Amino acid sequence: MTEPARHGVLFGLLAALSWGVYNVGAEIGQASGFRPVDLTLLRYGGAAVLMLPLLILARHRLPPFRQVAVLTLLVGPVFALCFNQGFQYAPLSHAVVIGPGMSMLVANLLVRWRDGVRLSWNRRIGMGILICGLLTIAADAPPPRQAGGSVLLGDLFFVTSGSLWGCYVYVMGRWRLPPVETTAAIAALATVVFFPLYLLIWGFPRMAPGLWAEQVFYQGAVGGCLAFVIFAATVQRLGAGRAALFSALVPSTAVLLAIPLTGNWPNALQWTGVGVTTLGLIVSLDLRRSGAARLPEAGQGASRG
Repeated sequence: MTEPARHGVLFGLLAALSWGVYNVGAEIGQASGFRPVDLTLLRYGGAAVLMLPLLILARHRLPPFRQVAVLTLLVGPVFALCFNQGFQYAPLSHAVVIGPGMSMLVANLLVRWRDGVRLSWNRRIGMGILICGLLTIAADAPPPRQAGGSVLLGDLFFVTSGSLWGCYVYVMGRWRLPPVETTAAIAALATVVFFPLYLLIWGFPRMAPGLWAEQVFYQGAVGGCLAFVIFAATVQRLGAGRAALFSALVPSTAVLLAIPLTGNWPNALQWTGVGVTTLGLIVSLDLRRSGAARLPEAGQGASRG
């Protein structure tokens, strides 16, 4: 592999790890009593506060407002509300399977249909293996969270959030925007739009300060800052289609991270899913090839608006 491709794979693995932490943190937050709107505010508001110094220093290097607005529509409050609302009805195993699976499929289909890039046989076979791994993990599903609740409704929320993220991946691949400055701008714009609505409609719940601090870390630092920046760097180096494949590692990382964070050990079915998804990623990336140059995709080469 070329050096950019090696860096892209490393960033992709780190992004999957960050998403795994964020997903488990969202599960902990909802179990602690936070509402979806609270977690949405913490994701963007926390990120905006943490990245405010950088936003001020880099104000002359920020992407055009039009592009930031489009990205905020895709992965701003609507995306986070759909994701967090899904947790009200469906279990974590569905969240970490449906969302990443839809992201992977949508991003690769857009690369194929919009840019005319043919998917290699390794990519097709690997995506098939990845889907099998995702379904294996999803097969180990607990009952609905609420009596009479609809798991299907929760799944639809995850389908929506995953599709929005897949569109974001594709657009980032075309525009090749700077990862850190773009993340800071998205967080700031999302906070400016969502915070007044939050105060007007919902307001702050009474929660212990320690719980707020815990979710600022999970939602703002990890979900709103770290995962966004690292994944944007992955898209720059691998292109939208290959970068989106790392979304399929989120279930595996969430299952493994649940061991230290919640004390839940994977069962045999979950271990099988971890192994199958890892194999699918290796096949999809085709690491024997000479890196991204052999697999041209949106986001590699000149920027296109």
